[in-house]
Amino acid sequence: MRWQLRLGIAAGAVSLIGAAPAPQGTWTRAWTASMWQAAPVPAQMVSVDNATIRSAVRVGASGGKIRLRLVNDYGPALSIGAVTARVAGGPAVRVTFDGQGATSVPEGAPLVSDPVPLPVKAFDIVEVSIYFPGKADLTTVHAASGAPTYVSAPGDRSGEAFTPVAKHNSRPLLAGIDVLTPKPRPIVVAYGDSITDNTGCANDAVPVCRWSDVLARRLAAAGKPHVVVTQAISGNRILANGTGPSALARLDRDVLAVPGVTTIVLLEGINDIGGSGRVRDGVAAPTITADQLIQGYRQLVTRAHDRGIKVIAMTVLPYEGAGYYTEAGEAMRTRVNAWIRTSGTFDGVIDMEEVVADPANPKRLAADLQRGDNLHPDGRGETRMGEAIDLKLFR
Repeated sequence: MRWQLRLGIAAGAVSLIGAAPAPQGTWTRAWTASMWQAAPVPAQMVSVDNATIRSAVRVGASGGKIRLRLVNDYGPALSIGAVTARVAGGPAVRVTFDGQGATSVPEGAPLVSDPVPLPVKAFDIVEVSIYFPGKADLTTVHAASGAPTYVSAPGDRSGEAFTPVAKHNSRPLLAGIDVLTPKPRPIVVAYGDSITDNTGCANDAVPVCRWSDVLARRLAAAGKPHVVVTQAISGNRILANGTGPSALARLDRDVLAVPGVTTIVLLEGINDIGGSGRVRDGVAAPTITADQLIQGYRQLVTRAHDRGIKVIAMTVLPYEGAGYYTEAGEAMRTRVNAWIRTSGTFDGVIDMEEVVADPANPKRLAADLQRGDNLHPDGRGETRMGEAIDLKLFR
């Protein structure tokens, strides 16, 4: 009996130790960024020494608390002195990690904060400030020239307004914000390259300059529970690494590991097509075929379907007149788009080519929907794209 009593006491102790109160609700990923390594391009690295950096992002869900997700995939461990978060214009709230304000971001691993008592509404802008007490070279970044990272004068300025002494077009470390929602929300991932990422898009841009943000607001206005996050990298490709890991290489990290993902909306492939065999600085890139690109799409869909995630594909946009346009590339794009429309591989298809093409020359983007480089839609084009997506695809 004595050993039974001891076992019962021990089991009770284990239960008590493991019984830390959990927040009431579900953590929903409400904002994301796909990170890449800035080290080969020093101008894209953010270096600080006894200073605070501040970034501003827009969350896609409402809730009473948030959590921050910091990542350091490409750099050594980093010491952080303090972190705060606030809704733009509101008071700063201290962020802790395992109860401590100061922490270290491990090399190659994510760091998730404790719950932060910061109520947010869908589409609020959240500002995150991080103080580094020593020298830090931040090489895990996401490009964000439209919402730059601001650097303070020396000292911990995380809890106060400050006049920046520098700004960077790269946003380091911050890879996700979770919001505590009353019940689970289905997550839609906008997956792609610069046309989806639109790194120059400002948080307050009018018209809204990311098609994924337009889609998110339309879903909310229609009363649908879906939250849209963007996992895109400017310059990204399906098959080969470039700016950041390829779409195939980063799928596990950027999509499959995100809780609650139900749907991927995919727009990618133009950089594979335009970069095929391209000579830059005397070096020729590998030449790819339409079949190889199609195989890449099939692999992506197979891996998503293994997790029960739907994949909705957009056709690849016109690009005649772009810097890397070729007739061979156009033939590849035409064939790939025909396959996207007719193969039955995807769970849905959005014929986005038709939405933004010049009616007089469908091989080109419409002049009034692009930035002038014959490759990237502008805010009007991105808005048109987001408005063209049938909400019935999201059930």
